[in-house]
Amino acid sequence: MSLPRLSLQVLDAFEQVARLGSMKRAAEAMGLSISSVSHHVARLEEALGVTLIDRSARPFALTPEGREAFRHLSAGLQHLRRATSETVVGGLLGARSLRVGIVEDFESGVAPELAVTLARRMPRAALSIRTILSHEAVGLLARGALDIAVAAEAADLPPDLPVAPLVRDPFVLAMPREVETTPEDLLRGRPALPFLRFNRDHLIGRQIEAQLTRNRIAPPDRYAFDSAHSIMAVIAGGAGWSILTPLGCLRASRYAAQVRLHRLPLAAFSRRISLLARPDFDPPVAEAIAMLLRQAIGRLVVAPVLADHPWLAPDFTILGPDGNPG
Repeated sequence: MSLPRLSLQVLDAFEQVARLGSMKRAAEAMGLSISSVSHHVARLEEALGVTLIDRSARPFALTPEGREAFRHLSAGLQHLRRATSETVVGGLLGARSLRVGIVEDFESGVAPELAVTLARRMPRAALSIRTILSHEAVGLLARGALDIAVAAEAADLPPDLPVAPLVRDPFVLAMPREVETTPEDLLRGRPALPFLRFNRDHLIGRQIEAQLTRNRIAPPDRYAFDSAHSIMAVIAGGAGWSILTPLGCLRASRYAAQVRLHRLPLAAFSRRISLLARPDFDPPVAEAIAMLLRQAIGRLVVAPVLADHPWLAPDFTILGPDGNPG
């Protein structure tokens, strides 16, 4: 069977529509008009001779053929994107060393995959990958202890610091599954379940406290922890509730069965995880590594979280180089 002659943009358009569940969102992610995305999907359907999207459903849904096509095309495009990124990295990383810092949210899946890729592409270079805290990133880069850092962005980043956005990580409310109450009542102190804070020395702790202050919410200051893992363990034990992010919840997935996540009954807010680089670091190399990270985070982090909590879309999403959902 001969392959249909289709552009990669046609395949990408269908994958984006299938993944995002909307022509409009796909158009925004690709920087195209809705009519262009619709035209690309129609071209793919014509070339394959099948209907991929049931447009009569509200919201529209993939047909059985569409689900099968999405599975195969998504895997193929993922390999192509990764090959492209790795080729760029391989061609540009002529340095004798690379020092990378990554927040602990990624230490179990994303960091090891990045380490394998870079080690394969830099066989003669010294490679260092270490776990850092987000509030340490700028100082470590400024002192020359790191070349690049993957961390949550602070509001006061130096203006000359190169930034490549990776993922938007929204804040959610987490409570024990066995507790019968609403997020609104928890914020009002009913029942009197302790609020589990992040330490204020941490960037995430300061971000949450600022939002609580803006909303004139002041839970008793009894518990403070350094990690989402510890907070999730206490919530799973029924001893408190907290505000954290999907990344933190995924890292403590062993407790997920005992924890319920909810939208915050406040104005939505989130943190942005980005790749930060030294001002003198090669921009093409930084963006190539960012591309590898986006792919790994999308596959290993965003996809499994959205499978369990589809209501988090589109807030929990990969970001393109321009900071928009990509």
